[in-house]
Amino acid sequence: MAKTQTLSFPIRLPDVMQAEALRLLDASRIAINQIVEEMWPQLDLFASDRTGPAWKQVERHLFTRSGHGNRQERCEMEQAGRMLRAQASRKQVFQTIVPLLSEGLIRPAEGKRPARKDHVQIKEQVRVLRAQMQDAGEDADAFMAMTNVLEQACNRYLQTDTFPTIYEELQPAPILSVGHLTFAGDDGMKAGQTYRASVEMSHFCDVQTRQERASASLTLRLRTPDELGKWAWGVWSEAIPLPEAVFTYL
Repeated sequence: MAKTQTLSFPIRLPDVMQAEALRLLDASRIAINQIVEEMWPQLDLFASDRTGPAWKQVERHLFTRSGHGNRQERCEMEQAGRMLRAQASRKQVFQTIVPLLSEGLIRPAEGKRPARKDHVQIKEQVRVLRAQMQDAGEDADAFMAMTNVLEQACNRYLQTDTFPTIYEELQPAPILSVGHLTFAGDDGMKAGQTYRASVEMSHFCDVQTRQERASASLTLRLRTPDELGKWAWGVWSEAIPLPEAVFTYL
């Protein structure tokens, strides 16, 4: 069985930080969506040259900045860049499966049952195409990725009676409906300009089991906009207990 590694863990912020955190996410969501919409016509730029952080790739081509501060803008560009890179990969998959798009992937309406996707045919067509690509020495995308994009194209056909011919007909610019921000564009817990954090570790002996145990807590400070949109540092949070699954990775 393949081993998996958890990349993130949810941690609830103290109630006193909720309002400022939500303002941060809301302001970031607007900025990230603006970046994605501005860069969407240039999606092909993100299909290659993926060395280094995504924000650097966005920065080279972006005209409009949010004005939220240098490191905050980096984090916004990093989040948008990751989304654009993922969509560029899907566009490459789409271009691979375009020859498969035909009405043979659609089961016609029967009585009161509407037309629908033929999942058996979709999987078979993907299997054959991947085998042909591998026999030709070409890199074949993952089976699930190709299947997913092909099904999305079939959904488009069921809605419009036509298959998309370009990726942008299939997929509009992906707009965040809720805030989502990475701090990967900042300088870390101690020198960050969007957040600061400190982790305290402690070790103790469990009296009943006589086993050594460990615990950890996080204190956090965020740079966020106030109710009037002015950005400033908030106060340090109270200690946030970290679950054992988290501090074993620290």
